[in-house]
Amino acid sequence: MRSSVWLPWFEVFMLSGLLVACAPKGQPDPKPREEPAEVPAELAFTSSDLDPRALPAVSAQTKEAPLSLTASDGTGLELVSLTARAVVQEPLAFTELHLVFDNPEARTIEGHFQIDLPPDASISRFAMKIDSHWQEGEVVERQAARRAYEDFLHRKQDPALLEKQAGNRFAARVFPIPANARKELIISYSQELGDSREPYRMVLEGLPKLEELDVEIVIDRPSGAAATSLGGESSSHEKIVVHKTDFVPDKNLEVASTRPAAAVGIRHDQLVLARVAAVGDLPPDPIDELTILFDTSASRALGFAGQLHRLHALVGQLRANHEFRLRVMSFDQDLALVYDGPASGFGSKQLETIYAGRAMGASDLTHALERLAEVGGTKRVLLVSDGIATAGETELGALQTAVRALGEAGVERLDAVIDGGLQDRDVLAGMTTAGLARDGVVLDARTPTTSLASRLAQATASGITVTVPGAEWSWPTKLDGVQPGDEVLVYAKLPKDMGMRVRLDGGAHSLEAPVELTTVSKPLLERAWVGARIDATTVQRSQLGDSPSDKLLRDELQREIVRLSTTHRVVSEFTALLVLETEQDYARFEIDRKALADILTVGDVGGNVGVVASHRDELWLADQQAEQAENEAELENWDDEASEEDGGGQGQRHRGEEGQMGRPGGTDSRLFSMRGPSAAMEAPMEEKAAPDDDQWAELEGSEIGEAYGVGGLGLVGTGRGGGGTGEGTIGLGNTGLIGRGGGGGSGSGYGRGSGAGFGGRGARVPIVRQAAAEVLGSLDRDIVRRIVRAHINEVRSCYNAGLSRDPSLQGRVAINFVIDDMGSVSSSSVDQASTLTDRTVSRCIASAVERWRFPKPRGGGVVRVTYPFILSPGDGEAPNDDEPPPPPQTPEELEQRRIAAEAAERERLRLAAEADEAKRYEDSPYSGKLFDVMALISAGKHEAALSAALAWSDESPGDVLALLAVGEALEALGRPRAAARAYGSIIDLFPARADLRRYAGARLERLGEAGMQLAADTYAQAVAQRPDHPASHRLHAYALLRQGQLEPALAAIEAGATRDYPSGRFDGVDRILDEDLGLIASALIKAEPLRKAEIEARVRAAGGVMPSGRTLRFVMTWETDANDVDFHIHDGRGGHAYYSDRTLPSGGLLYADVTTGYGPECFTISGKPSAFPYRFEANYYSRGPMGYGMGKLQIVQSDGLGDLRFEDRVYVIMKDGAFVDLGTLDQPLQPGHQ
Repeated sequence: MRSSVWLPWFEVFMLSGLLVACAPKGQPDPKPREEPAEVPAELAFTSSDLDPRALPAVSAQTKEAPLSLTASDGTGLELVSLTARAVVQEPLAFTELHLVFDNPEARTIEGHFQIDLPPDASISRFAMKIDSHWQEGEVVERQAARRAYEDFLHRKQDPALLEKQAGNRFAARVFPIPANARKELIISYSQELGDSREPYRMVLEGLPKLEELDVEIVIDRPSGAAATSLGGESSSHEKIVVHKTDFVPDKNLEVASTRPAAAVGIRHDQLVLARVAAVGDLPPDPIDELTILFDTSASRALGFAGQLHRLHALVGQLRANHEFRLRVMSFDQDLALVYDGPASGFGSKQLETIYAGRAMGASDLTHALERLAEVGGTKRVLLVSDGIATAGETELGALQTAVRALGEAGVERLDAVIDGGLQDRDVLAGMTTAGLARDGVVLDARTPTTSLASRLAQATASGITVTVPGAEWSWPTKLDGVQPGDEVLVYAKLPKDMGMRVRLDGGAHSLEAPVELTTVSKPLLERAWVGARIDATTVQRSQLGDSPSDKLLRDELQREIVRLSTTHRVVSEFTALLVLETEQDYARFEIDRKALADILTVGDVGGNVGVVASHRDELWLADQQAEQAENEAELENWDDEASEEDGGGQGQRHRGEEGQMGRPGGTDSRLFSMRGPSAAMEAPMEEKAAPDDDQWAELEGSEIGEAYGVGGLGLVGTGRGGGGTGEGTIGLGNTGLIGRGGGGGSGSGYGRGSGAGFGGRGARVPIVRQAAAEVLGSLDRDIVRRIVRAHINEVRSCYNAGLSRDPSLQGRVAINFVIDDMGSVSSSSVDQASTLTDRTVSRCIASAVERWRFPKPRGGGVVRVTYPFILSPGDGEAPNDDEPPPPPQTPEELEQRRIAAEAAERERLRLAAEADEAKRYEDSPYSGKLFDVMALISAGKHEAALSAALAWSDESPGDVLALLAVGEALEALGRPRAAARAYGSIIDLFPARADLRRYAGARLERLGEAGMQLAADTYAQAVAQRPDHPASHRLHAYALLRQGQLEPALAAIEAGATRDYPSGRFDGVDRILDEDLGLIASALIKAEPLRKAEIEARVRAAGGVMPSGRTLRFVMTWETDANDVDFHIHDGRGGHAYYSDRTLPSGGLLYADVTTGYGPECFTISGKPSAFPYRFEANYYSRGPMGYGMGKLQIVQSDGLGDLRFEDRVYVIMKDGAFVDLGTLDQPLQPGHQ
């Protein structure tokens, strides 16, 4: 029998006689085990708290999108375009994504971007388009980046922040995303291709319908033979191009390895990297009894049914050869037994039970392992999970300790199966090799079931040391849990003239083999090499204990990780990518951009496409030049097309009441131009309806006498119905385009109907004014406005026809139209907000718009425009009744009118439905589905409320409001444990969001015993993530206090009271925390009176204030940034305290009015309250960009001697200006409010 060794595949046959015997670690225990004890009753699984549901077929499952951009309130922004460029240089790859999102909201919002990277990938670049240029992100220490982001958010500037959320998931906060506008992002990443059996994979499955998908992948294939008789190297480049429009991705884009099962080595100077494979044989490790820990936390919700089907298939494959005892337990923040018996008995009944229980709750993996150790009774454990713990002890060291405790309970081997895009493979690998009798493996659920079962039933080899002779540094140094066919990447730093040899030592035997290396360019390899250094340091740090020396070393290693990360632009656990607006912004936070590494992009490398390192200034300049050239080319093409279509002539300028037709410029066109009076008239031809933010400002002329001014388009213009001296346009603002003929010369006009209705003697001149237009898409609004001006006489012609029927006709017409990717108007309709009574005029304008042409939108896609015109008849006589009617419309035009009318009717019905819906909840702080659920709860229809909330959550698994609705309904039904799972889901979905952790904690705290422990845990995590938020400290401290942990509570509030907070951010917070410190200290003194002097001295040293008597405090916090939630307090005598009048005549003071987000705001009554009942309201004064507001009112009553009583009231507000009733306090809190 041969056991596994690691060596380059191509050396196997040359060195087969040198294969060494590395015995597997441990052997299965052949002795039969005693029958295990019964599982405790409290672990019995029940789904009766939730509505049952049928397990769907795999094909019916919704796929989780690999990336998304959502508003803070869950509103999804549509991904409309994805452009990808990738370079595959085995065993590495580099991918660059250009993403375009649409904001459907009519308000500016802060967005939350999320992306799941491939395994072993790291972020390289994050850029956000601000106005017309790309602003690059810089890698910054994580806490500093968060502070800078929020500072600029409050300044209404344009920051973005991308950081690691959990495992391979990265999340970014993006601000601002303008109303009804597009937001463009670039994100790039490098990745290791550590397993040749796995293809390079660009995950597209689960994305919505894309207007455009554009992918280009370059495969760099080094030649295996010498390029010449004297040596040298050669390579080939293969390009894969995919372009699709209006495409819904139903599968991922995959490119198979060009060198499967072969050693691959690359180098640049001293940096080397090799991928080598293991060969050999290992004995079987049969499964006689198995406990499966199946992850049911909230992050597993998308694709949950598919995970269950794959679990069932795996169990069936494992028992294909023999029966074994099976125990299946589900875990999230709790652990529950689902099945215990022969494997053949596990089937659809158990799967339906798990599915009905939903994927909810936080993931407390350490707790699950500890509880399993207490139960015992199994030799093998299979963990089906993403490996991401979001509650309890989450460090790898703690998880490994829990695994070793399993060994003491009789577990001999732990394996793991990853199922889903979100994952932390490194954590799972650390757990499966944590020190049990036999090491396990980490497998991917996408692997065929037969292969999964085979590998789970095969032994592993461990303890193989890896060295690279002559290397200054190499990684990894040891291999555990190895099976034949596994591959590993070996990094090293070698002298330039030294070849690479990999040495493997397994027990008494060793083997050393050479690796052939191909020279590559520096950027990608250097970045991967630095990433390996960071990984090695991170593993070393995660395995340290809690001793003082270990804590010091942990901090030192963290600083080294930050140094490597910021210097080489490799995002790590302790850094983030921060995008600010200007160089001065970075300087204000002492971020030296000149000291940072260049940015990796896909570009030209010696005539081939490859990975290049570019300075940010080079990228900015290239971007500006490319955009300017593109804009100029597009407008020039449009001008050329317009000239060809409309014809032209040489117009001679004349003064007088009527213009004179110009002489034709060519005998074939038969089209002429016309010019009207150039002198000033009483009635202007075109006026501005409102100042707006038009960049043309006063450079444009609207009076006829100003028609020769820069940009003036009175009677002078281009396009149908217009004639004059300017066939081009003058571009201002950020377009940088200069049209031809700004002052005079050649003109173009449409030969039919030019001048109709406004050239006669004594005729009143109608006024057509343009109001502020809404433009959604990649065309600049000034360009759209300019094209519309060129066609203004067509609008006027339609209006003249209406005036002939009704001389007093006037009003507002707004036209909704869509510009397609070729610049044509694909549809137009009359907006329902139009007030003009003559619908024929409105339809005439909409029909005219459909004939207009615009420049092609940048990047393809469509542009949606709402363009208002304000029409008035002007002064003077009525229009000429002898004016000929407009020409009859063609059948095609009539059909277009019909389609436009139908579209307008659909839009009218939609707006009417929205108006009716808004009326339903106009007096409520809630809206939409949350309003429906809360209304059912208020009506006492609790079961119906739960059904509605679960249906909502099942449809939108990541929607925070849906989870809150489920929790509210379960609380109303008296099911606090199930409600705790609903609120714990928020933690699992947003583990890196301190604000959402705090809000989930507030909800959990309200549940009492069922949620208090998890509340304290998530508050502690919020403190670690955002120590600069005072709410984190006080909520954590009071949660500990209410659990009876008085000393930790005092330490927690002491840490919060003695630190500094950003200036101007949290008015009144020092006083609140100083009093909190005294209150908690008084509780500790009551419990330990002999320590009174010591504790009081400690309070004084921290600047705290001991209570001097009884107090009643109302403290309100909210978990949204950059917005204003106001606290209103009413007493039983009619008094009202709020931001403008912060006192009650009956007694009490509101300390401050916090207008910048989060709070806290505190109202305190000193002495005995005398004006019960007290009523409380929260008013969403200004929600800013953050969407809905969530928060908590905490009532704290103290007798001044350490008796503290609490009551919590949580709230959600969804509308600006809305008030939410936080209830009343009718009397002092009674005993039991703890």
